[in-house]
Order: sequence, then structure tokens, then C-alpha cells
Amino acid sequence: MAAMRYSFSMKKKAVFYGAGERGVYVGRLENRFKRTNVPSTLLVSLEDELEVRDPMHRDRAVGKSFLIPAGMNLEVDTHGANVVMFFLGGNQDHYRLTALMQSMFPMGGQPCFSGIRGESEVVEFANMLRNQRPPLATVEHMVSEWMNHPLRRRPEPDPRIVQAIHLIRQSHDQNVSVEWIARKVGLSASRLGELFKEVVGTPIRRFRLWHRFFVTAARLNEGAPFTDAALAAGFADYAQFSRTYRQLAGGNPSQARANTEILLRDF
Repeated sequence: MAAMRYSFSMKKKAVFYGAGERGVYVGRLENRFKRTNVPSTLLVSLEDELEVRDPMHRDRAVGKSFLIPAGMNLEVDTHGANVVMFFLGGNQDHYRLTALMQSMFPMGGQPCFSGIRGESEVVEFANMLRNQRPPLATVEHMVSEWMNHPLRRRPEPDPRIVQAIHLIRQSHDQNVSVEWIARKVGLSASRLGELFKEVVGTPIRRFRLWHRFFVTAARLNEGAPFTDAALAAGFADYAQFSRTYRQLAGGNPSQARANTEILLRDF
């Protein structure tokens, strides 16, 4: 991932870029970060090694970079290091990046990956985001170009799942049922669930929660109060959003708003 040149300006705040279902976070997390209900994630330390653990099975691994499948519940000990987290756009992105990982190991009965090739380039890119804060469109283009390299290209996903994702985006503030979405795309609810997880890498309800998280962040970035932003995104109340935020981002949303610069494409 080639870094672009920008005038240097040190920033202490964390930064989060989000567009579509992809997101990039650069900064510090809680020292013991519990990762739950999260999309597939590439996690890279910008400093010291990280430790990932499955608290249920007591599996553990140490390294500087990990590719973690969607829905895997882990604890990450960052040892206070700055990190970059790439929240991936489903199984297509996950499968593309598996080809770059140097080793695979079991974690809670599932395959996990470590040691991304070109790790120093990823760290350089993350430090550029942290220090230079380029525009969202620039970052979106760079990440997309990296993900869609011909060597990592995969067949196009099922168009019915693409339509389902579009319907979820358009109805984020409504509690439409999975059955309603299935009828719209011409599938049974059970078949939609199977295909959706196969293509996107996470259950449809979890994906919808993740998208509502993005929408809430976009509304907060526009200056909306927490409760208004959460309700506009389809959360029942602020408490539900707060619980979701801790699961996805590993912290307190009020503190994050004060300590994180957010750059999002509107939804």
C-alpha cells in the first residue's frame, strides 16, 4: 500500500475513516480490548507486539499483525501500543487478505491468521493516516486499490446478496424483518441467511447492527446529540448504541467522541 506525501502535522487524536462497510481506525485502544460482534478485521500494531486470546478455550498468540474472522470473540492485549484496525467489507476482503498472511493458527476452534506480508508498508500507511489526516476520498481510493489488486481479486458476489445489502442500508432506521428482505430478493429467509454469511462473512442481523453503528457515527460527526444519532440509525435507545459501541470499538462512546477524529461518507 503506497503511502502518499502530505505536509507533516502531528495529531494526538485517534482517527476513524468509514465508507460503505469498510472502516479504518488508527490510535490507541483500551489495554485489554474485548472484541465481539465485529466484522473481519486486520489488526496491526504500530509499535510493540500484541497478544490475542480466546478466553473460552485459553488459546493465545503473540505477534504484530493478525487477520481475525468475523464474529470471533477475542481479547486483545495491546500493551498500550498504537494500532491500526481495518474493518473489512465482508468475506471478499477477508479471502483476499488471507493470501497475504504468513501463518494460520487455531483460535477457539476457528482459523486465525498472523504475519501479513508487507507489514512495514501497512504500518507506514497507518502512520500517514495518524499524522497527516488525508481526505476520506483519498483514503477510500487507496484502500480499495489495495484490496482490489488483480492478485487478490475474487468472483463477483451473488447479486441477490448485493441487493439485500442495499435494502439494509436503505432501511437502517426501520425494524424490517429478515423475511421481508428475503421476499424482496427472491429467497427464503433461511437461504438468505446462508448466502449472506457466505458472501459477507457475518450473520445478516449482526451486519445490520454494524451498519447502524456506522450511521450513528456519521450523525454524531454532523453534530447530532448521542440519543438523536442513535435513534436516527435505528437503535432502540442510547443504551443499546453504547453497548454496541463497546462491543465493536472497545471503549466509551463519549470519550471516543472527544478523542477521535471521525471522517465518514454520509449514508
